[in-house]
Amino acid sequence: MSVAKFWVEGDLPKDPRRTFMSRVNLRRFQPLRPDEDVEERYGWCALGEPGDLDLTTGKVFQNEYLTLGFRWDRFKFPASLVNGQLAEAMQRALSRTDKESLSRNQKAELKQQVLAKLKQKYLPSMRMVDMVWHFDRREVFFWSHSSALRERLLACFELTFGLELVLNNPYTAGLKLLPGRPTQQALQQLEPETFRGSR
Repeated sequence: MSVAKFWVEGDLPKDPRRTFMSRVNLRRFQPLRPDEDVEERYGWCALGEPGDLDLTTGKVFQNEYLTLGFRWDRFKFPASLVNGQLAEAMQRALSRTDKESLSRNQKAELKQQVLAKLKQKYLPSMRMVDMVWHFDRREVFFWSHSSALRERLLACFELTFGLELVLNNPYTAGLKLLPGRPTQQALQQLEPETFRGSR
């Protein structure tokens, strides 16, 4: 299983457990409803339990670790299904008029109606990935390399904790292992190289 490592940038509050617990609950995942005009939603759940949204101190904090699941739900329908339903809706709409085609606004309105009906028939897709944060080492581990998930994790993490996540790579690792201005200047002079495996 692949895992991405991040460094936490910023100052922690004096009492992180109390401060972060209230913030985590503010960003707790809220399930999508078919009647909402929302295509996706993400937020926190219990570690390894996408259906457990009752977040307590005992679930979130394990000694020096903060542990959470990151859940992302969205309504995503195959293009063939949407286009097929839309074509049928357009045909019915045209049969009620003497026009040969519909305006752009009419097509857009019909598409929204089709999507609303599909939301009533199908459940949203769900993705959940574990996140573990070691306070003392300022390290966060996220069990996914998906760019879409990572983008949403970074946004949710910053909104929740007021801290920035920096992806671990040779440059950031070098700064952490060998801090100081000389190291930073030396690393900035390096030229990136692409590593290729032998055949």
